Amino acid sequence: MFLLLAFLGLGALYLYHVNRVMKAVPEEVQRLSPHRWTIDEIHAAYKKNLETPIDVTKSLPPKQSRRYVLVGGTGLVGHWIVSHLLARGEDPAALRILDLLAPEQEILDQGVVYTKTNITDELAVSTAFEEPWPAAVATRPLTVFHTAASISASERFKIFLPLRSKVNIDGTRNVVNAAKKAGATCLIATSSGSIAIHRSSFWVAPWSKTIKRPVQILHDGTPLPQRHDEAFSNYAVTKVEAERIVRSADDAAANFRTGCIRPTNGVYGIGSDVSATVTGAYLRRGGSPTWVRPMIQSFVNAENVSIAHLFYEKCLLEQSQPGSTLPNTGGQAFTVTDPNPAIAFDDIYTLQTTLSKTPISFPNVPALPILLLSHLIELYALVQYRYLPELLPRLSPDLAQLQPALFSIASIHCIADDSRARKSPQLGGLGYSAPLTTLDAMCKELIEWNRRAEAKRVAVAGKVGPVSVSEEGVGVNLVSPEKKL
Repeated sequence: MFLLLAFLGLGALYLYHVNRVMKAVPEEVQRLSPHRWTIDEIHAAYKKNLETPIDVTKSLPPKQSRRYVLVGGTGLVGHWIVSHLLARGEDPAALRILDLLAPEQEILDQGVVYTKTNITDELAVSTAFEEPWPAAVATRPLTVFHTAASISASERFKIFLPLRSKVNIDGTRNVVNAAKKAGATCLIATSSGSIAIHRSSFWVAPWSKTIKRPVQILHDGTPLPQRHDEAFSNYAVTKVEAERIVRSADDAAANFRTGCIRPTNGVYGIGSDVSATVTGAYLRRGGSPTWVRPMIQSFVNAENVSIAHLFYEKCLLEQSQPGSTLPNTGGQAFTVTDPNPAIAFDDIYTLQTTLSKTPISFPNVPALPILLLSHLIELYALVQYRYLPELLPRLSPDLAQLQPALFSIASIHCIADDSRARKSPQLGGLGYSAPLTTLDAMCKELIEWNRRAEAKRVAVAGKVGPVSVSEEGVGVNLVSPEKKL
């Protein structure tokens, strides 16, 4: 009995140790991001952005007068590329959105064409690309922006690969082939900074003070995982292959220039009610239980990501001009992030609880019990998918994402370095200059959220009284929920 109690006691101490190291913030990370947002500066930033919004149009590359096919143009990044193209004066008749979901009516009202398209269907993609253009723009050169993806950080076993590869790999191949056939001269695809994240191990030695790979610096030269079990999830595995397809298609001789933009880990911003962003999900759900409050990561606003795509297009087009002396950046990938140090998840929580006009809270939960639970959920998902698909019900999307792979992206410190993208084109960069800091952009998102919340309250106040936000369904949601295009 004594030995049993001693064993249990040691086990409890070990689990306590694991829980503690999962929350550790190494000194090197504290040096890279020493400042946490205060309530006063959050209020000041909100007031500034409310009274004098940042004019993002000043940061857009000039109008190119081309045709544009935007694959995934209804999604968060795709939507902003469309909006920025229109804002800089591109002809709406020269813009075509291919997506499963229709864009906002405001976009369609401006004359942008939408074609419902499943990119996993090769014939559907080629047919959409071959649709005739209005005579006034039909002879213009063609640029393709490919932003569609199946996003989920849940799965890590190879058996689940088809859940992501059908869209991310097969769909990308279909888009590249259709773009070539349609005579496109430029194709920019949205990759992900997360493809450089190496899988972490949280079951540390009793004497270890940190988890394996607690801090990961993401830049263009970061070595990518070489084996499947080194990548943090199947999503990253499939995005690596999708990026390879796009980059290897670059052909200066044939005037088909390609490249990829790697937005760092957390892409956020103003989008539709179903946009796959962590900040939007928090607001819609009234918060979330959290164990990652101290984790420090680089985030990037969707508008900044859009601008990076447009700058890459500009560079490739200029390089393709006869006599150009610019360094060749075709077939490459550029990491981009917001123009400020990485932030902590706690900064997001402080900002949203300070500014949101709808109820929101972020109760703390210990990391270890959730990690243990995630392994059980993963086991259930594996059994259901592999052995008993007809007998066992599928997990809900919220519960399905709570698997061990999630911890390898959420419970680590990810610091992005986009210095190469910010170099001038003459030095091999993109000339990328992001106009929105994370604080300004998240305040901008809250301004829009509060505006929508107030409009909804006014609309229903005369019928059923003020709108209240139900706390049902508040769950763990640290990364983007699954989204398929």
